[in-house]
Amino acid sequence: MRFLLLIITMTLSLLASDVTQKMTPKQLHVLQAVRDVAKSIPDKNGKTYENDLSAICLTESSAGDHTIGDFRHKKSFTKASLGAMQIQVATARHVSQNVKKLHWLSTLSDVQLAGRLLGDIKLSANIATHYVILLHERRIDHLYAISGYNGGSVNRPYYERVMKNKDIVNRLVLSGKLS
Repeated sequence: MRFLLLIITMTLSLLASDVTQKMTPKQLHVLQAVRDVAKSIPDKNGKTYENDLSAICLTESSAGDHTIGDFRHKKSFTKASLGAMQIQVATARHVSQNVKKLHWLSTLSDVQLAGRLLGDIKLSANIATHYVILLHERRIDHLYAISGYNGGSVNRPYYERVMKNKDIVNRLVLSGKLS
């Protein structure tokens, strides 16, 4: 039984390291941009969430490879999840109401805001970081906060994917591909 567990662990380790080798320069650039923004925005206790935000970015958009999500042809484009952090316009507006530095977002139309979410990685990371901080302040438990990013109260499958991607982020940091 222990031998079988060892084989499974080694196989998973090899698969995970394979994922870190397959990251494109663009994906690494997106993840680094997200990390840089997240490091610059601490919560009220001084904690930063760069590893969580990087893992969410990998989970949501494969680090910028898929920038439009939850879009159906009959649905308005401004209702889709947009950009590397897959933020909806309504979520960006919610965050802007709670974060003074982002109040200026309320001056943009939905179409303008959607365009900014699609094309501005740093803005998306800024909104996402503040959103994660707000979720942590309101939900206290890490599982509930991370689940909230995906729109649920408790979403264990989503949380587990983010935690798996957090392991990948940690390996990228250890290998020097991310700082």
